[in-house]
Amino acid sequence: MSKKVVVISSSPRAGGNSDTLCDEFVKGAIEAGNDAKKYFLEDIDFDSCKACYKCKTPEMKCFQDDGIEEILDDMLKADVIVYATPVYYYSMTGTLKMFFDRCYPIFNHLEDKDYYIITAVGSSNGDALTGIRSFIGFSKNPTEKAVFTVVGDAKAQPDLLKEVFDAGFNC
Repeated sequence: MSKKVVVISSSPRAGGNSDTLCDEFVKGAIEAGNDAKKYFLEDIDFDSCKACYKCKTPEMKCFQDDGIEEILDDMLKADVIVYATPVYYYSMTGTLKMFFDRCYPIFNHLEDKDYYIITAVGSSNGDALTGIRSFIGFSKNPTEKAVFTVVGDAKAQPDLLKEVFDAGFNC
């Protein structure tokens, strides 16, 4: 049975290390016959959450019309969600945190999802995994399937690329 896979890349660089691993995951998922879509957050001009609570309605829609709604709709329908970030100052990117804030309409409506985490680091994941796992923890019955961490040039690490591809293929 085909799965719906949503990949959220918060790298500021298309083709950067974490984004490269996102692409490998998507390739594997598609090759296995899944419906996979990657969202590269840097390509989406979105604003921060305004804490207005207008989204706390049965429709779960934010008043801001900026492209985030499509991602949230896809996340609700997804079987598998991948969050990817380079680690800056021992944390996830500000872009991913801002995106998580915009997930306020749906965060406690995400049910029975499999999650994968991709990080690109200089030396350590620091608190990045804690922040991402805390967000995932708001889901109902989440399953963390794997964490992939790249140190250095992802494109020069064929074993890691294959491992991530295989995870996408077998998700």
